[in-house]
Amino acid sequence: EHCPPIPDLLQLTKLSNAGHSSLSFRDGEVEVLRHLGWRLRAFPPIHVIGYFLAKGVTFVDDTWQGRPLIEKIPRYVKKYAEFFCNLALQEYAFQQYLPTQLAAAVLLASRVALQLEPRWRPELAKLTGHEEKEITTIFQHVWSYYEEQFPGHGSRSISPRSVAVP
Repeated sequence: EHCPPIPDLLQLTKLSNAGHSSLSFRDGEVEVLRHLGWRLRAFPPIHVIGYFLAKGVTFVDDTWQGRPLIEKIPRYVKKYAEFFCNLALQEYAFQQYLPTQLAAAVLLASRVALQLEPRWRPELAKLTGHEEKEITTIFQHVWSYYEEQFPGHGSRSISPRSVAVP
């Protein structure tokens, strides 16, 4: 069955002579979404991760597999963080967590996957607003889901070579 394309907001505003404005259409859309239970002000953890990464999540005295950091590690942390965020998006059970908590747990998972030490720092607690003990349960959920989806990967030594960096 053919359905005509849904008009965009600009086309709908041309109906202003019928007593409608773009604001009234937007308000109607908001009401429909609210009725359906959508959280209109929710934001995904990937946006929070972007903020954390922009502020810096690796530090001069961090170590990678017992050695000083190499120049590429911040890019690998970014790739792993994006990977874990996308993984969490695939499982509805992660919706129970606040985006900032899940983003902090994803950051912890990225550091653990790369074997960065220390795995959580006071600077990260200040940046994220979460101590490691507050996000440990969420981290374990992320990590166990990762191991479930990719058996054997979580228990082996992970090298940044396994992550493609542009």
